[in-house]
Amino acid sequence: MKYRLLSLLLFISCFSALAQEIEFGTLQSTDLEIKECSFEKDAPAVVLFDKGKTWFAQDDRGFILRFDRHVRIKIFDEAAFDQGNFEIPLYHSNGKREEVKDIEGFTFNIEEGKVEKTPLKTESVYKEEINEYWYSKKFAMPKIKEGSIIDVKYTIYSPYFSFLRDWEFQTDIPTIYSEYKVQMIPFYSYRYRLQGATKVDHFKSYEKKGLGRSFIGIEFTDMVYEFGLKNVPSFKDEDFISSRNDYVKKIDFQLAEINEPSGYKRKIMDSWSSLSKELLDSPEFGKYIKKAEKWGDKNMAYLKEKSEAERLNAVLDYMKMTYKWDQYYGKYARITFKEFNSKLTGNIGNINLATIGILRSLDLEAEPVIISTRNNGKVNDAFPYAQLFNYVLALVEVDGKKRLVDATMDLCSNNLIPSKCINGKGFVVDEDNDSWVSISNSAISMEEINLIMNINTDEGELEGLCKTKCTGYKALSERIDYHRDQDDFKEQLSKKGLEIASDIMVDNMSEKAKPFKYSYEFTSEFDQIDDQLIISPFVNLPSQENPFKQEERQLPVDLVYRRGNRYIATIQIPDGYKVDELPGAKNINSDNVSFNYKAVVNDKMIQIIAAFNFKKQSYEAQDYKELKNFMNAVTSKVNSKIILSKKEDLAGL
Repeated sequence: MKYRLLSLLLFISCFSALAQEIEFGTLQSTDLEIKECSFEKDAPAVVLFDKGKTWFAQDDRGFILRFDRHVRIKIFDEAAFDQGNFEIPLYHSNGKREEVKDIEGFTFNIEEGKVEKTPLKTESVYKEEINEYWYSKKFAMPKIKEGSIIDVKYTIYSPYFSFLRDWEFQTDIPTIYSEYKVQMIPFYSYRYRLQGATKVDHFKSYEKKGLGRSFIGIEFTDMVYEFGLKNVPSFKDEDFISSRNDYVKKIDFQLAEINEPSGYKRKIMDSWSSLSKELLDSPEFGKYIKKAEKWGDKNMAYLKEKSEAERLNAVLDYMKMTYKWDQYYGKYARITFKEFNSKLTGNIGNINLATIGILRSLDLEAEPVIISTRNNGKVNDAFPYAQLFNYVLALVEVDGKKRLVDATMDLCSNNLIPSKCINGKGFVVDEDNDSWVSISNSAISMEEINLIMNINTDEGELEGLCKTKCTGYKALSERIDYHRDQDDFKEQLSKKGLEIASDIMVDNMSEKAKPFKYSYEFTSEFDQIDDQLIISPFVNLPSQENPFKQEERQLPVDLVYRRGNRYIATIQIPDGYKVDELPGAKNINSDNVSFNYKAVVNDKMIQIIAAFNFKKQSYEAQDYKELKNFMNAVTSKVNSKIILSKKEDLAGL
């Protein structure tokens, strides 16, 4: 949805009962009477109202953004007691910081027929550092129980005019009324975007009543805009979505223009070309790339004799082996190139922008691509705004084909970018062209498990060898898990009912272009009833549950990448036993999914093969029923049992 400029009166409608000012710390009679949410009766709590207001406070030094919030919540069930926990994120950089003040709160309960009002104590509010740029203030409301009403207000002061606070109308519990009011002054113009709704229930636009204001001799009156939604359902944070930020009902703002008191108007990135220019002129972006290119001319020239593909892989391998990611995101370099080369560590910008410069020094065409990671939400291309992007990749042309690459994860194959980057599209930062690149991965990521087992009837155990082979993103996740903690890796296998009887043998741990392989010997119990042996041929390694648990789906299903599984079990039939029951074959094939299951007996061997694939990396909501039914069939079949019994001539012995 496109951003709209706050400059015109759209329409006026007023919900007098909802939009009226409500006194903090004083309940309305209707608050106590509410026993459930009328439009979402099973909700454990409801937001009675949530009101926010942003305006430009003024003192002798100029303006500062002030944000006031007042929220009131009714608790119905203990499942919602965590609604009394508040966290207020605050930003700081370059010696400036946002501050939260005037935090106040009350918890109302009915005790012996009377209303008890318990205040939030100042000492209950504490500060927590998040990272280099963010910290938060946290507090928990006192005496929360079923029937409680929470009343909270606070104020945030911010020196960052670029970050006029966004507003989420929707939370994980339903909301009866949510309203955001912004008071604009003539020195700053903003664009806004409404997500998750085609229009608001309440909108007013008017000049603020009362005395006007002045700034360096200029008289002005605030322009007020009110946006309200009523009866907002809870946001179901469904599995397999790109990000909550992509779907929640909200309104966000972007600074579009600064109107100087002198009369000069300064547009803030009014085109994608201007965004490219700003980035390329920045010492932490374009100029940083040039310094890395000069360094590459001096230190990596020996690679020029290699082919283009060899040059690319050599640079990626060098960057991954030499430099360590400091766990900070960012499209800009956090430290200078000299510091980066000295410390051998840096953020995403440091590593990938340096990679671009070095690739250019080797006569490879390489451009930066700025993106938004999955947890940050998808980028809207309607308005060029640098703050939407929190990551940078390299777009490299090799042998006539363009590839997106990333040099920040040493265990990641060079032909993959981190899965957190697969999020729609990215903007190519180029001084000559405005272009976008799609970010996806069409290759399937597979896990193949091969089990070779004997049935030890004396011990009541399956004795086997498991060989696992993973490709693509499955190989990356398994490498990371194994590298991080080998004992925990082994423990996760044990939780599936396997007793690991040997060390785990690993192949291709560092050869990331090859499949990741590991094997181990194991024992596993089986059930025995009288003369019958009941065997799980895949020994609980497949999931026992359907990952698609919802009855209905409103949002697309985003699997991030195509994926598949293959299981092979070869079981030696013990002497004196025969197969009584063997699962039948099963085949499913559509444009979306495929599944094949086959079980055969050859002489004294049972072989069962099961393979299922998702043919797409994302699906529309209307495909959800098919996916759910598909995984019901797969889960049931791959966990089917085989039954063996003693041969008749031995059954009586």
